[in-house]
Amino acid sequence: MPKPESSPLQAFRNSRGYRASALLKRLHVGLTVLMEERLREHGIELTRPQALTLMHLSECPGKSNAELARMSAVSPQTMHQILLRLGRDGLVTRAPHPWLGRVMTVRITDKGRDLITRGGAVAQGVIDGALGVLSATEQEQLVGLLERCVATLPTTLLKPD
Repeated sequence: MPKPESSPLQAFRNSRGYRASALLKRLHVGLTVLMEERLREHGIELTRPQALTLMHLSECPGKSNAELARMSAVSPQTMHQILLRLGRDGLVTRAPHPWLGRVMTVRITDKGRDLITRGGAVAQGVIDGALGVLSATEQEQLVGLLERCVATLPTTLLKPD
């Protein structure tokens, strides 16, 4: 019986590629959890998908549920639930599309814009804290390296955050 440390699975788990992807996932999850905690500490009750939706709407007002779902890489059903919550909280409004009958467009309200502006400052602090162990040059190198890796993925997977 082969030693567990020399198995193909263990070799895969010890590979640079696996370790890098696992660390990226841990960083992503850790930042998400920490951001949501910090947002709550500042009285901002938003999940990452809700905040992302508000950011999209602040940059691209008047998008439909389907467009927002694609932009956020979630299902239309999930986006519908996100928009219901944001609408209930007075952060977005919905109105009929000017020429597409049943389609509703969504706009961020002033309250939503204020919340996402305050939340963005909190999120930036969390990100700065995590990346603060790197120099500015190292941060730029990291971004450049990650952009090169992302560029190898099929474009259908490249949905911006």
